[in-house]
Amino acid sequence: MRHDTSDKTQEQDVEETTDVFESLKADHRMVKEWFAKFEEADKPTKSSIAEDTLAALEVHTAIEEELVYPAIAEVIDDEDGIKEAIEEHHVAKLLIKELRRMKPGEDAFATKFKVLGELVSHHIEEEEGEMFPQAEEAGIDTESLSRDVMKRKAALMRRHGGGKKSSAPRRRKAA
Repeated sequence: MRHDTSDKTQEQDVEETTDVFESLKADHRMVKEWFAKFEEADKPTKSSIAEDTLAALEVHTAIEEELVYPAIAEVIDDEDGIKEAIEEHHVAKLLIKELRRMKPGEDAFATKFKVLGELVSHHIEEEEGEMFPQAEEAGIDTESLSRDVMKRKAALMRRHGGGKKSSAPRRRKAA
């Protein structure tokens, strides 16, 4: 049974938003909600939530590293903040890689997933509270960046799940 992670309001926020920072914030809200739902879910639902969350984070981190952070670096003088964000992505990707090697039913999986959620929550606070507002105040070209981000996001999502919102290729159990 597949968990329905397609909250219509959040999906519309992401797809209909033309402002890059609002789109990224919509992604943030979506994964934060999934982390919260994971805590209360049954095993099959946890597996689906985890898969969707990991895929969404993989797409999101790629977009930020490839497009968003370089654009922000051009308009604000906060090299340390950008390096810290990239390092937080690195740690998140390590956790994602470890989680992908585990089975969602393992005890350690839930603990590691929770730690990832805490890292992501901290990262979101810094981006939304500091980095994004600084970039907007500095006059970043949100229109051009938004176009580039939406185009790249669509390509990454196709690669991660045939164009679905956030589904990565499902791991199949051996028969």
